[in-house]
Amino acid sequence: MQHPKINKNNGSNTIPIAIIIAGLLIAGAIYLRPEKAEKNAKNDRLQTAGVKIKQIDEDDDPTLGNPAAFVTFVYFGDYRCQYCARFQSEIKPTIMEKYVKTGKIKYVYRDLITMGENSILTAEAANCAGDQDKYWEFANYLHDKAAIGGDHAHGSVYTTDDLLGIASSLELNVPLFKECLLSEKHKAEIEKDTKDASANGATGTPAVFINGRLIDGLNPLEEYERIINEELLKK
Repeated sequence: MQHPKINKNNGSNTIPIAIIIAGLLIAGAIYLRPEKAEKNAKNDRLQTAGVKIKQIDEDDDPTLGNPAAFVTFVYFGDYRCQYCARFQSEIKPTIMEKYVKTGKIKYVYRDLITMGENSILTAEAANCAGDQDKYWEFANYLHDKAAIGGDHAHGSVYTTDDLLGIASSLELNVPLFKECLLSEKHKAEIEKDTKDASANGATGTPAVFINGRLIDGLNPLEEYERIINEELLKK
């Protein structure tokens, strides 16, 4: 009886090749995964650290600090946004003490409307208060209310009467304030601010441009300080 021939090479070659292929796949996975993770981490850093897109206009928006400072810190926010309120209470005090009051940076506030028409009205109210040199007092009041909650927590609606009441409590000329508010005097400027922020990569509030470098969303204090310090070293 003739036995079928067995090709010994088939078995002996197949196993090593399979092992080699498996080894390559494992090695590739080990090699590629860290690279992918590193790439993702790099992309995350680029998003937060901010590649400079272009010069952000300051327009005639409210400012604090040294007007001739080498570093300009342009903040875009919505008064009804709780993350903006957190920035104001958790981040801004340190920025003010370490960099604004020492003359190292100029701090600029611009509007970025992310929460609808009522946010435009609220931003107009702050700008109308600015016409009477009470911008920061009015803005701080709004941020404080958003931070602590209550009737004017995150996303809640301000009526015209609410805003007139705030103006009165801050001892503004209320009839003049009301005239400004109802005339929508500052609406075009607010809409321009929002378009500028979006055109330069901001996707939400708060958004900060430090010498044009975007930090998008609420970040840890250390991130803002890192970018400020990097820019100061360029002086």
